[in-house]
Amino acid sequence: MFTTTSATQGRFFILFAGALWSTGGPMIRLLENASEWQFLFYRSLALATVLFLLIRIKSPNTIAQFKKAGVASVVGGLFLSLAFVTFVFSVTHITIANTLFIMSSAPFIAGFLGWILLKEQISKTQWMAMTVAAIGILVIIQDGVSGDSLFGNLTAFATAACFAGFTVSLRWGKNKNMLPAVCYAGLFTIIFCAAAIIYEDEGLVISLHDLLIATGFGAFGLGLGLVLYVAGSYQIQSAELIFLSLIEVILGPIWALMFFRESPTQQTLIGGAILFSAILFQTLAGRNTELKSARI
Repeated sequence: MFTTTSATQGRFFILFAGALWSTGGPMIRLLENASEWQFLFYRSLALATVLFLLIRIKSPNTIAQFKKAGVASVVGGLFLSLAFVTFVFSVTHITIANTLFIMSSAPFIAGFLGWILLKEQISKTQWMAMTVAAIGILVIIQDGVSGDSLFGNLTAFATAACFAGFTVSLRWGKNKNMLPAVCYAGLFTIIFCAAAIIYEDEGLVISLHDLLIATGFGAFGLGLGLVLYVAGSYQIQSAELIFLSLIEVILGPIWALMFFRESPTQQTLIGGAILFSAILFQTLAGRNTELKSARI
């Protein structure tokens, strides 16, 4: 099982997790006819299965692992499940770039929640990076304020809020194995999707093409990414955790442009560039702080 022994290794895990997640939007674009709920159902089924097996490998007493993770893992799983749902609905209503850029508001929420609930300190550099990122987000959301664009923007922001809640939950349970939180997320999403599919009378039959995309990304892109993210969370504070994972925000639009000719607007690009500067600033500041501490 992945474990981290230093903040540097933790940062690498988080960056790699973000790179894996950046393929999520393009995977949704590749679907033939599966609905959002059907895609989420099979993706979450694969995710929950893989995570359960990993937990089982880590300890034969699987039930004990879930009990040991405690309430923090259940709360984190619920937040992550809601983030799964809102992300997919956002990507199907606005561009991948807009969704990912708006999602990058998560550090503000995680930072405040970590500060208030966990008494985590936020450095001046982190506050500065958050402020710069906020400007970038404001530039982006002015691109769409009505109809599908408004719904997509709101669900993207909801994704950010829910992912922030998940991140703070990981920090809350940092002295425990928090992989059960990801497994809970998969299980909660399966329940939500099953209820929605029954209500919408959609059924569970989808093409083999869509099934392979959903289960493949659920097991590897999303599953492995979350395992790395959980491992990295033991060494990195809430706000910096999300800042580093925002490499997804940079790579996602690149994949969309390369493979789907989905070009973000000039306004979105300007906002994205501002956000990238905030991520770079925070990453370098965190590294410098660690080096100074090591010398002392």
